[in-house]
Amino acid sequence: MANNLTTKVKDFLLSRSVQEHRELPNDFDLLEMPLEAVLAYWLSVGKVMSSRDASFLARERENTSEPFISHLLGLLGSSLAPEKVEKYAAVKKKTIIDDLQRKFVLMSISILGMATNENPQKVLIRIISKFSISPVYEKQIFEAAQAALSGLDQNEAHRKRFLNVDHRMKLESLILNLIIHNMLSRRLGGKELKEYISYVRSFYFAEGLSYIIDGFEYDFIKYRLNLQKKAILDLTETKMDMSLNLCSGIKAGMSYDDLKLVGSSYMLSE
Repeated sequence: MANNLTTKVKDFLLSRSVQEHRELPNDFDLLEMPLEAVLAYWLSVGKVMSSRDASFLARERENTSEPFISHLLGLLGSSLAPEKVEKYAAVKKKTIIDDLQRKFVLMSISILGMATNENPQKVLIRIISKFSISPVYEKQIFEAAQAALSGLDQNEAHRKRFLNVDHRMKLESLILNLIIHNMLSRRLGGKELKEYISYVRSFYFAEGLSYIIDGFEYDFIKYRLNLQKKAILDLTETKMDMSLNLCSGIKAGMSYDDLKLVGSSYMLSE
């Protein structure tokens, strides 16, 4: 157990990604982790904790950029009682789910704008309208998007930076990159976006782009995006609930078998 568990989870996801012909991200992401991997991770944490390795949690948290899991590791290493761990984990869960919900809405606005070939400036206004106080200045975003767009063909680094769309991005960067995609779609036509989809980190946005490329109609795309958003958020909440209850169980000193039983409550098979 000397190696950090993040590496073990990445190895697990690598086998899955090879089977599904998907590119593996640099670090694991709770949205993409199978439920079985979440359970395996926390069972491994419980095993190491039972060996009383005092330095383990600090090392593991340092190697884990996944925000919810990192927060739970911090709570696990604190002096808080198990019920307080659950309380503050639930607060963090709501914060992250709200952020994901908002970012998926912004992505869907961008995709649906492509479906109707809407002016990117109007798409940006729709995006900004989702905030009581805009996180960006409309003029600055539009000018920055135009400048970035002009250098995409000659600069691979620019493509990787400005064509990526990821729910872990800061809002300002996400909005900028979404508008760049809308500009590209408006300029080239939706079906010509195929060469850019490989730069997109978010499977939700990439799926939406694939509908644009394949020429599906607005109503179908909107229906699918809403369906996928709900499914992704529901499953992510399940993985968060499993994680916070297993974390609380570890904090309370549950046995390995009891932790496994708690985790199996979230899955069809034992």
